[in-house]
Amino acid sequence: MKQIFLLPLLAVMGTAPAHAQLTLEQAISPKKAEQYVRSIQRSELDAYVLKNGAPYLYEDGRTSNVGLTAVTSHTEYAWRLDEHDVLYSYVKAFRSDTTPPPACSVDAPPDKALRDSECVKSIVNFAECHLFVFDSNSKLVAVQPLKIPQPDYIVAKPSCFDVHAMAPAKAVKHGMLIVASYYDSRWTCMAGQDCASNGLLAFPDPLYKTTFLVRFNKDASGKLLLSQDTSCLEPLNNYSTIAAARRALEKKGCN
Repeated sequence: MKQIFLLPLLAVMGTAPAHAQLTLEQAISPKKAEQYVRSIQRSELDAYVLKNGAPYLYEDGRTSNVGLTAVTSHTEYAWRLDEHDVLYSYVKAFRSDTTPPPACSVDAPPDKALRDSECVKSIVNFAECHLFVFDSNSKLVAVQPLKIPQPDYIVAKPSCFDVHAMAPAKAVKHGMLIVASYYDSRWTCMAGQDCASNGLLAFPDPLYKTTFLVRFNKDASGKLLLSQDTSCLEPLNNYSTIAAARRALEKKGCN
C-alpha cells in the first residue's frame, strides 16, 4: 500500500506566545528522525502501554496482550518548538479497552447483533492509534490517543489501521492534522496488514478514512499537553486528504 505523506508542523498555545508554533526541523531528515525514534529505549513507551493498555482474558484462562503495533507508514519526524526545543513524533496502535461494541448487547437489533465468537474477535482485534511525542533527550513528553467513536455503519469496534498523512492545520496555528484509516474489528488483521473477513459478510472496501485535529498546549509549568479537538473536526468526518480537512477548518472559522 503506497502512501503519500505531507510533513506536519505542530504549534503550541496556552502560556506560550500567541503566534508560537512548531515547525519542521529542516536540519533533521525524516530518515534521521526515524533512526532517532527507533534508538530510544522502549522503557517509557512500554510503561505507558502497560498502564493504559487492556489485555483480554479468554474464558479458558488464556490472555491476549495489548497488541502493540507500529503503523506501516512513516510517522517519525522532527519538529522545532517555538524555535527552541526539538520534538519527535511517532504513532503506534494498541488495544486500549475491552469494552464490547453495542452489537454485543442483549438489546442489539437482530440485524446488527454479533455472535459470541464475533464479539470476542472484535475486542481482541481492536487497536487505537496513539500519537507519541519525544523530546531531544529521548524522553516521552506527551501522548494523545486518536479516538474514533462508534459509527452506525460499522457493526463491531472501529479499529485504527494506518496513518496516511500528517500536516499543519494552517487555520489552527497550533494544530496538527492526521489522516488515518480504520476498519471493522471483526476482520482478522492487524495495523498495517491487508484486512479480510473470514465470515459471510464482507465490505468491498473495509477501510474508512478520517482526519484528526490534535492541538498542542502548554500548562503553567511548560509541560506539553496534547488534546484531540472534536468540535472543530468531528472524528467521523470522512476527510481522506489534508486539503479537505483544512477547507473544513477554514469554513468553520476555527483557529
